Order: sequence, then structure tokens, then C-alpha cells
Amino acid sequence: MRLGFNFTLGETTPLVRRLLAEGRIDYVELLIDNFLTLEPDAIATAFPAPMGFHIMFSRFIEAEEAALADMARRLRQLIDRVRPLYVSDHVARFSHQGRQLYHLAEIDYAADYEQVRRRVDNWQQLLGCQVLLENYPSILDGGRDAPRFFERLCRDTGAGVLFDISNAVCAHRNCGLPLDAWLPVIDASRHFHVAGYNLSILQPHLVLDTHDQPLSDDTLAFIERYRTRFEHPGATLTYERDDAFVDRDIDADLKRLRTLFPLAEARLHA
Repeated sequence: MRLGFNFTLGETTPLVRRLLAEGRIDYVELLIDNFLTLEPDAIATAFPAPMGFHIMFSRFIEAEEAALADMARRLRQLIDRVRPLYVSDHVARFSHQGRQLYHLAEIDYAADYEQVRRRVDNWQQLLGCQVLLENYPSILDGGRDAPRFFERLCRDTGAGVLFDISNAVCAHRNCGLPLDAWLPVIDASRHFHVAGYNLSILQPHLVLDTHDQPLSDDTLAFIERYRTRFEHPGATLTYERDDAFVDRDIDADLKRLRTLFPLAEARLHA
């Protein structure tokens, strides 16, 4: 298992470079939307390590064809130059009845299936590669349909899942989706996310995927329970942190992950 760190903004460059230099991470995941204005060579040489591409704002399910094709042309240049470990995106709603949403919304896994399937096929054709799709940190009961949706979608389109471990924990705590319902998805996945979560301000509290807290005990217990099912050949695990960049907390979380996947550390220092 290779461990990585998400790189979203230029201000975290010193942190990411330190984590690489100290051997705490093995690769960097770029939130690639934020770097589309850079030349491909600048991105390819930004870090002395492999990279993954994580797409946030393609809105591929609802975007107009011309806008999506334009974004795909730029992304294909970067994909061809960098040869990332993977290319991933989000299955979510960014708008409702023409109005932009403040937060991403979960799709209706039954009613939206055919639309999503068609758009996934189209998006993969535009990008010229397999796209991994991230599971949502469900809030409502409809999230219980997510594992079967992703199994069917991958079977029908050839896409994969970027399985977010902490999102599954959020869904478990919010709507009671059993963690072991994800086992077929985990077994078929090679690339994973993990992050800290927080509680909503208003009660009854919801568990929100905030990426600003240390890893929770239940997230770590989930990984430990199914560790051998996560650790596939060529697997990656990206630790996400979008706020509260406290070095000691980040270092402690990465150490916990190295402890759970000691072979990664052994290979790194071999």
C-alpha cells in the first residue's frame, strides 16, 4: 500500500515537500482542477514522486457537452504528459433545478442511474481513460443504495471506484449503512481516500466529511478490521486534509496509517 497526500492549494507546497522528503508519503494526489492553467511540464515536475489526479468540478453528470469537452481536452494533455496513478471524479449533484448548490448533493441512486451511466461512458471517452468515482458521505436514507449502485455502474461502464473510507463511515453513522455492505466494492478497488470528519453545528448532529480533523477511532478500526482487503497489489491510500494543517496531527495520522500498512514502510526504506 502506497500512502499519499492531497495537494489542493499552493500554500501547502512546503508541507507536501516535507512529507515526501521524510518518507511519510509515497505520492501526491492533485486536485487537478486548481492547476489547469499550468503547463503540463510544470505539473509533471512539481514533485519528485508519482501523482494521482482527483477532479472536483467537472460536473460531468450535468455539465453542458461543450464545456465538458473543453475541460477534457485540457485534462487529456495533462494525463498524457504526467501518466497519473489514477484519474478520479465525484458522483454528485452540483445544482438543483438550475440553481447552484452551496454543498454537493447526493444523487438518487435509483432514479438517476441511467443518466449517470450515460454520462460516465461519455466522460471516460472524452478523457481516454478509466475514471474512478468516489462514494458520497451520505446523510439521508437513500445512501443505503450506494454500494449496489456502484457495483452495477462499474459493471456496466468499466469505471472504477475511488473508495473513500471515511465517507463510508459518515454514511454508516448518518443513515445506518452497514460498513460491510461495501466489501464487494472494496475488493474490486485499488485506490482509496481517508480523512477526518466533524459534526454539524445544528442538532441532531450529522457527521460531515470536513477533512479538518484527525482520523477517528471508528475509521481506523474499519481499516484495521478489513486491512487485508484494502491492501491489493498497486493499492494507494490518500490522506486528505483541506484545513487545520497542524503538522503534528498530520504526522500522527500518517504514522497510524503506516502502522496499519507496515509493508509500505518496509518497501519505502528498502
